[in-house]
Amino acid sequence: MALSKGPVPRADKIPRATPVLQDIKCIAAIDFGTSSLSVAYTAPTTRGDVKVLALHSTLERVPNAILIMKEQEGEQYTTIGIGNQAQNIYSSMRKDVKNVTYFERIKNLLERDKTLNRTTQVSSFTGGSYYLIEVIAFILTHLKEKLLTHFRGEYKSSDFDWVITVPAIWKARARRMMREAAYMAGLTSDAPGITRFTPVGSPLPRPEEVNPQKLSLALEPEAAAIYAHKYSEVKGLPPQRYMVVDIGGGTVDITVHDKSNGRISVVLPPMGNTWGGTTINEALSMLLQEAVGDKGFESFIKSDSISAKATLNKLFYEEFEKHKKVFGETIVGLHEVVISLPSKLVQFYGSDKLNETSQMKMHYDPGDDSLTIGYNQLEEKVFQFTMDMIIECVTAAFDELKPNGVDTVYLVGGFGGCRFVSQRIEEAIAQHHGMLYDNIVCPVQPDLAVVSGAVMWRKDPNIIQSRVADATYGVGCGPIFDPSIHDEHYKYVDEDGKQRCNNVFNVFVLKGEEIKDKVCKTTLIPIYQSYTQISISIYCTADDGVQYIKDKEGKLTVCEIGELVLDIPNPGNVPRKERGYNVFMDFSGTEIQARAQYSITGEEVKTVCDFLSKQD
Repeated sequence: MALSKGPVPRADKIPRATPVLQDIKCIAAIDFGTSSLSVAYTAPTTRGDVKVLALHSTLERVPNAILIMKEQEGEQYTTIGIGNQAQNIYSSMRKDVKNVTYFERIKNLLERDKTLNRTTQVSSFTGGSYYLIEVIAFILTHLKEKLLTHFRGEYKSSDFDWVITVPAIWKARARRMMREAAYMAGLTSDAPGITRFTPVGSPLPRPEEVNPQKLSLALEPEAAAIYAHKYSEVKGLPPQRYMVVDIGGGTVDITVHDKSNGRISVVLPPMGNTWGGTTINEALSMLLQEAVGDKGFESFIKSDSISAKATLNKLFYEEFEKHKKVFGETIVGLHEVVISLPSKLVQFYGSDKLNETSQMKMHYDPGDDSLTIGYNQLEEKVFQFTMDMIIECVTAAFDELKPNGVDTVYLVGGFGGCRFVSQRIEEAIAQHHGMLYDNIVCPVQPDLAVVSGAVMWRKDPNIIQSRVADATYGVGCGPIFDPSIHDEHYKYVDEDGKQRCNNVFNVFVLKGEEIKDKVCKTTLIPIYQSYTQISISIYCTADDGVQYIKDKEGKLTVCEIGELVLDIPNPGNVPRKERGYNVFMDFSGTEIQARAQYSITGEEVKTVCDFLSKQD
């Protein structure tokens, strides 16, 4: 690694203008979860109250699933339904249906930040591959239509300020994908939204940014913290320093806040992992695969792909889900879970094979086609490993906080509200501290904390006064060569005959640095006089003291996360050394913001943070 033998060059810091708090009348927030979806809103008709939209009958939270039909003529696609409706129709479809496509739990793909780009593909349950960003856009389009239908045409999409929630542990690319999908869905405009898929292999241009100021990304644990702090019963005075553990379907997201001065300061960089609640469902699936001797249920799926996938989906993500959420609740005399097995699965494997589940300490009853699993077996084989990973994450956060600690721990999220989870976390914290820690609180409706808190946050985004950088960010530059700090290997001569040092890492913010009311500024000049547009790569690293963005073999020592595309026209043929431009980057929000201007004229130039172009 190319570590520093001198001071790492830093960008300048200049004051950031405090955003003026505007009276926003209509706000809509979408919690795009791994396992489920929800929408919350406020409008003049709610008199400032935050409401949650019923997406299916009276259900305010529905599975993250969508069923889309291709029209018989042309390339148009229509969404048949999302959530429970999509699941029910999909599970009853014939295997020869050709003109529909079904997706579920696609958010997991967004966690692959290093390989994520605009053309990342996702496979449909019904066959075929599609661009992930467009599938997300179809879901967002349908949620938008659900909300507008609820208001019976009283409001347009552009009347709302939209918020989409994202895990705090997500990096720039995943966050950018959600923003671009929102543009495709027409959230910030009055466009109808996406109506067709781009064939895989065809280019997918960056969508037009319409009213970008009307779209915000809220960090899930921060939004949940705002909600939990208001809607939780705690012992004694309201906590001034608290931890929020947001355990959803796909991720564990942890944040720690200090509210001693009335506003929120984020104490730690985002912490978490990908051991959310769906890993419990996957663990049960693997246990049953082992019991019937069919790895990946491969032979069952081969028998009838569409029907088998629907059957397994219904078993593990619907039937078992209701047992998972109440696991750990004390019911006198009940020490086992009884799961109804789908008839198609029973018919395929037969009673003899299912009776072999007894070897895994399970009991199959052919009378009612049920599978009984004792609590001890369920805890050891299904819950244990996920709980270990969650607890490891929580105790690591406590270690980072020493010696100050926190007053309260809030547990939120679809899985965070599970009684078994809270019991295990409470025990683990007590063991870690060597004392009983009894101020662990679950707010009312913990699974709606994120979406409701996102609306509350958008009303007053300045409530978060500071955050902590999750990594070191910067760009490459070529300063004048200084033999006292620069390595001879990187020395080069520019077109003006000056000796410079190539590939120097110009740092904007350091990992762990408090980001509050300052904007980073650095001044650069084009490498060549002929340039009228340049692309500046943005890099990040979790390592300290990196001086060069490439080692002596030419390999990157940092991670390339995107690029700034700058137009720098030069109709007057001004000399290169006089064509300096200032790049300003703001890391204080939930997305990296950038702008640039000529240092001589002050004229602002077009700046686009493109985090989704495919990186080499």
